[in-house]
Amino acid sequence: MNKLQLTEQLAAKLSITHSEAERMLNTLINLVYETLRTGDKVNISGFGQFSVSHRASRIGVNPRNPSQKITIPELNTPKFKAGEAFKAAIKLR
Repeated sequence: MNKLQLTEQLAAKLSITHSEAERMLNTLINLVYETLRTGDKVNISGFGQFSVSHRASRIGVNPRNPSQKITIPELNTPKFKAGEAFKAAIKLR
């Protein structure tokens, strides 16, 4: 399912217009982005937790020239941990 399909289903289930559903979904996504940028976590009970994981800089090897060492810069990466209810909902029996 892509974003358009998700928006269409959201609009149908809530009996709202497509543009209202799209605005709601975009607002939710932007709130998650903004919260993670500040270093906080977003926890949606039963669904999961979004957080930011920090990777320190490190020394690596250039794959094109294995004898050359390169510095891999530090970066923040998004992380998602599924909640127990989410895991149970998709568990195959």
